[in-house]
Amino acid sequence: MNVEQRVEAVSRQLGMRIRAARKARAITLDGLSEQTALSAGFLSRLERGETNASISNLIVIADRLGIPLRDFFEGPGQEPQPEFVVSRASERNAAAAMEGKGYTYRLTSGVLADQQMSAFELTYLPGEAMHGESLSHKGEEVLYLLEGQLEFEINGQVAVLDAGDCVHFNCEKPHRGRNIGKTPARLLMVVTPVDSLTP
Repeated sequence: MNVEQRVEAVSRQLGMRIRAARKARAITLDGLSEQTALSAGFLSRLERGETNASISNLIVIADRLGIPLRDFFEGPGQEPQPEFVVSRASERNAAAAMEGKGYTYRLTSGVLADQQMSAFELTYLPGEAMHGESLSHKGEEVLYLLEGQLEFEINGQVAVLDAGDCVHFNCEKPHRGRNIGKTPARLLMVVTPVDSLTP
């Protein structure tokens, strides 16, 4: 299976989970559209696996459906690990990355009983930025820049991050990032608590 086929498979799987969660709550596409400010057409294509969703869109959808964000990434019938989960770089890199608006991302955290956080690896190519409006949601977030240079805006204030820099903030403040370097900017994002993404 090549990269394009893996991306399509991940998109279809994600779409099926969104549709299942929506139908389980007896919410129509139009109803979810009104609650998320995302068009019904976009949501329909997303559920069919015909388009990609940014992490900001997934957070909003999970919030409106009243489920943890991790539910979109767990396999069906997957049981929480009792003690710890090891996320292997080789396995993550073999899987297709999800595409956001201006970045790609991969889930790096596992599934634990009473889980309190989710972690993602984000990559911005040179010149890329989160497109559209700034993101805001419940909870706290920590961004640790692994490599590259990133301009990060929080509630109208701008901070330039270099490799090794870290920012911790209240997610309810509007925020977004932009790669201002000449190489890819790769960062670890940790969001907590998991269930703060539900109403």
